[in-house]
Amino acid sequence: MIRYTVSRLLQAIPVLFGISIVVFLLVRLIPGDPAIAALGSRATPQLIARVRDQLGLDLPLWQQYFNFLSHALTGDFGISFFYQQDVWLITIERLPITLMLMGYAIVLAILIAVPCAFLSAARQGQATDHFMRILFTIGLGMPVFWSGILLAYIFGVKYQLLPITGQGEGGFDTLAHLTLPAITLAISISPILVRTLRSSIIEVLASDYVTTGRAMGLKPSYLNFNYILRNSLRPAVTVVTINLGYLIGGTVIVERLFSLAGVGSLLIGSIATRDYAVIQLATLIFALLVVVTNLVGDLLYSWLDPRMALHK
Repeated sequence: MIRYTVSRLLQAIPVLFGISIVVFLLVRLIPGDPAIAALGSRATPQLIARVRDQLGLDLPLWQQYFNFLSHALTGDFGISFFYQQDVWLITIERLPITLMLMGYAIVLAILIAVPCAFLSAARQGQATDHFMRILFTIGLGMPVFWSGILLAYIFGVKYQLLPITGQGEGGFDTLAHLTLPAITLAISISPILVRTLRSSIIEVLASDYVTTGRAMGLKPSYLNFNYILRNSLRPAVTVVTINLGYLIGGTVIVERLFSLAGVGSLLIGSIATRDYAVIQLATLIFALLVVVTNLVGDLLYSWLDPRMALHK
């Protein structure tokens, strides 16, 4: 398992290298000139040319990328011309909020999906099953920004139960501030989990080893957790890791919507100001999150199914 983990981490290096090339080229396709965005539309051509020279934007693309890569390998991701600070420091201080939000959302999605999937599968074909399927189909088709606005209005404005802006001052205050954003993200990914878990649970319930376990008189709690849930979670783990990119996209929107100082809101703001250095680092961080989460998903899958670990 250790060899497999190290091998997967080494495989991530060329992936991140390829992503860095794509991101480097794509950010330069964003309409507008970073020098003009920094100086304003009334800046003189001479001043614009001077800033472009300082930012290295007048060099050929291959040379710009080589400079970026050579500095990035030493931990130097450049200086943000908008914030006038080190890009690494600006980005890394916002990372905890993003990680907390994503982790909170995944936990809430699991807490929503597992009991609902169990209930739907146990009452397959009945009114409860149909209601669950319709409810989560509606949730699947609801845009993240729209569900976020609804939750903010109902729980933040109308009833004033939860804060709707900022990330709080730490501890339970931060947890309270992240609750509505996390619920918004959980609503966006829980329908996929429910559908996957429901199908998997129905299949497991019809298996011979569950029937044998019941015939042996095993306690329902032991049977549900060790026989049914554990074997049903494997497809759900795969679905979560595959849909992590969708979750990250939702995180970027939700952070902006609820005014959270995370990497996602920093990325959107940097796109508006054409802050190339910040965009590149933020995108690489999100790409690394996807790679690491897929690795964790594979390891968790191996834990749920020891046969996979032996095969690897």
